[in-house]
Amino acid sequence: MPGRTPEPAAPGHFLLCPLCEGGLLKPFGGRSVRCEACGQVLGGPPLETLRGIAELPEAVGRHPCECGHPEMRLLPGGPYRCPACGDEVSPAGEPPPFWMLQDQSEAYRCGWLDGRYLQGSSFTTNGGLARWTSPEDRLDYYRGHRDGRNARLAAGEEDYGLRPDAPAA
Repeated sequence: MPGRTPEPAAPGHFLLCPLCEGGLLKPFGGRSVRCEACGQVLGGPPLETLRGIAELPEAVGRHPCECGHPEMRLLPGGPYRCPACGDEVSPAGEPPPFWMLQDQSEAYRCGWLDGRYLQGSSFTTNGGLARWTSPEDRLDYYRGHRDGRNARLAAGEEDYGLRPDAPAA
């Protein structure tokens, strides 16, 4: 069967062997293919999967989506959104979040992260605050913590600072 033509995946495309990645797959028997380079035989579900992948449309946009849509749209603020499936992806090399761009101190940035993401009951037991010794750094940490907590609340997330047994203000 050496004279048979390679297995077409789609019009104008031929399947390459997934094992050696170098040879073309040629028909072999009724429902199988054989690699002309390494001689491996492929058939059944693996062959059907390979054919399905080869039949996927070519990505024509600059930011194609995994669902097959050719172009994801850039939203204000940075993420790309697919109009077909709604998936969102952050662009590679994304700039740091807004709070990193405000030329704030390290104490402020650490406080912002703690306020946004960490659960804490009070500043009396806060190890993050205890790290800072100068009054200026401690104030920056507090301001960052407050801003991070406000960002968490604005995102509709739980306020970790309120204890169930504490009276509401």
